[in-house]
Amino acid sequence: MSDDNKKPVISDGISRRTFLHGIAGAAAQVSAFSVLAACSSDAEGNPIVSPDAGSVSPDADSPDGSPGGPVSPDGGSPGSPDGSPSGSDAGTSDSGGPSAGQGTLADVKHVVVLMQENRSFDHYFGTMRGVRGFSDRTAVQLASGLSVFYQPDSARTDGQFLLPFQVDTKVVDGQRIKDLGHGWNDQHQAVADGAVDGWVAAKGELTMAYYADTDVPFHRALADAFTICDHYYCSVLGPTTPNRLHLFTGMVDADAKGGGPVISNPDDYNPVFTWKTYPERLQEQGISWRVYANHEVGDDGDHPFVGDYGDNPLWLFQAYHDALKDPATRDLADRAAVLDSWEPDSGQGKDTQHVLAEFISDCQAGKLPQVSWIVGPYGYSEHPTARPVDGAAYMQAVLNALWANPELWASTVLIVNYDENDGFFDHVPPPIAPVGTAGETVGDKTIGLGPRVPLMVISPWSRGGWVSSQVFDHTSVIRFLETYTGVKEPNISDWRRSISGDLTNCFDFKKKDTSIPTLPDTAALRQQADQTQDSLGPPTTPPAGSQTMPEQEPGTRKARPLPYQPIAAASIDATKAAVGLTMTNAGSVTLQLLAIDWLNLTTPNRYDVPPQGKASASIPVTDKNHMYALTVYGPNRFLAHFAGDLTKPGAGVEIAPSIAGDASAPKLAFTLTNGTQATVTFTVKATQYRTDGPRAFPVEAGKTVTATFDPLGSANGWYDLEISLNSDPSFLRRFSGHLENGAESVTG
Repeated sequence: MSDDNKKPVISDGISRRTFLHGIAGAAAQVSAFSVLAACSSDAEGNPIVSPDAGSVSPDADSPDGSPGGPVSPDGGSPGSPDGSPSGSDAGTSDSGGPSAGQGTLADVKHVVVLMQENRSFDHYFGTMRGVRGFSDRTAVQLASGLSVFYQPDSARTDGQFLLPFQVDTKVVDGQRIKDLGHGWNDQHQAVADGAVDGWVAAKGELTMAYYADTDVPFHRALADAFTICDHYYCSVLGPTTPNRLHLFTGMVDADAKGGGPVISNPDDYNPVFTWKTYPERLQEQGISWRVYANHEVGDDGDHPFVGDYGDNPLWLFQAYHDALKDPATRDLADRAAVLDSWEPDSGQGKDTQHVLAEFISDCQAGKLPQVSWIVGPYGYSEHPTARPVDGAAYMQAVLNALWANPELWASTVLIVNYDENDGFFDHVPPPIAPVGTAGETVGDKTIGLGPRVPLMVISPWSRGGWVSSQVFDHTSVIRFLETYTGVKEPNISDWRRSISGDLTNCFDFKKKDTSIPTLPDTAALRQQADQTQDSLGPPTTPPAGSQTMPEQEPGTRKARPLPYQPIAAASIDATKAAVGLTMTNAGSVTLQLLAIDWLNLTTPNRYDVPPQGKASASIPVTDKNHMYALTVYGPNRFLAHFAGDLTKPGAGVEIAPSIAGDASAPKLAFTLTNGTQATVTFTVKATQYRTDGPRAFPVEAGKTVTATFDPLGSANGWYDLEISLNSDPSFLRRFSGHLENGAESVTG
């Protein structure tokens, strides 16, 4: 298993992250406050003010509410006439095809979980079209005013920052990239409570390495053909075993009742834990299950392509060892792949058919249980220095086994995820439980969530190049199994259940597509790597002066509807020298918002906002010049930014955003209130999603205007609005996000 202190020894021959107008301008090259997008306005740009000072404008897009000047969410040409995203499905249908019906989750007969090792989302998918990657316009900014992608690096002479850099596997031996620190302390240091500015200091410069589509073509094609989750996080700010324990048991025993808390990797195969695991609960309820793993050697660095690399955490539980000795319960150990002894290395480890023989056989015979976990050998795990290309071959063998049995494939869900990020950079701050949260704290540190890692959902109900941006973690897999089997896992904390979803968002059970995509030939990819890697040098950072920001593939991707509808507003209390934040959530599940005070950079504040609820905070203005600059970040590119000067006219106005209309056709409304003694003009600027504007809204002293915008009609629900004030150059508001109406959409 992956471990900070214990790694297998592999022989040389074997393939394995002023914020006012000035700071906003400094970040222009990467996103955030200088890249602001789309709004809509009254066709003439003129609000209608009622005689009693309460006023309402017609829909700001046009007098009749129709959209004015739509463009595609990526700022380029619109997508297809039916609203489908730009770009194409990576896979072509070889068999089967889409069908519509009255399907439900009950149509699923088998769930297979394959957890791989140690890769972050940005590391594998940061350049992929339509996901939250390197082109993220709402990425967190650093204290320097630069984007999170400009990670502080004191060793660099070209700006003292390091940008993500490609590991071009045609030029360097990037398949065998080395592993980095990924322990409890350095993971917390890198994420830095949400500031995400400690990656290089905690991990070293290789943390910023990433792969393009040409480097991991199989992974990219598979994600293009099915569904990828771009808000899936590992469960723990720590290494392999604690994360895998969340996958199999829902916790790390923070209360120390069964051998925990577990924040590091214990020795492989020894029974040290006593709490109940999820497979045991399945067994008790008569749900068939099994762990598939190769039985040769175990975790031995001299035999990387056989065994299970110590990645099956059920070995660590006393119940399974007890079952080995008791014929009445022996079935528990057998199903768990917990053995009396290891078989010798057969010498056939490079053959995926051999290593996966039992899984393949059960697929052929129609004997696959209701729930399966697959645990691969080190060489196929993708844990550096294990090669992505070998992991691809292993995945392909799993897929081929399912696809070879059409009846089986038509009723199976395969979940491919990664236990943790190794030490590789990811730019999105994870939701983190407040210290002291029940079941989520060890010492003075929170357990998680950890950085984003890849998750792909492969099934007939997730076919077609979708993305889900709901927040998930490893316990979401158990949550999906709970929904599927009816067997609950009480180990999962209340906080984690509120923040992380159950993966059902990834499916449309009324649309079934059993077609099989054409994917890259993994045998040819392995052969190419075998033939070239020894002649290539190791990856290195870019020379001074040559750094460039990675380019993400242009275009959008089909997006699943989300259960979030956040809004954030600020009110100014100049007499108390404070900014009041009010954060609401018109959605159906809890979301976490992260607030950063850029002129008082202490620990970022986090607010869990319940469904149909709100959270409030008063942020003191401590700047000696009476300036304030606050940003609120949330899932699916949500951002609200508030900046100004307590001594200027902007302190006397207020912009109150809200959701107007019904749930199926929501609109974005802004109540513009002028509490000053003179007429002011609010200007709404559009630089993304829309090409019209800017629009001006004059408001007389003591009056109020309500302006309504229709992002669903103009930009598939996406909005990014910058609002300024003519009488106060320091005043800035920015509102960015997506309106949800319960329907499918596209990414922004």
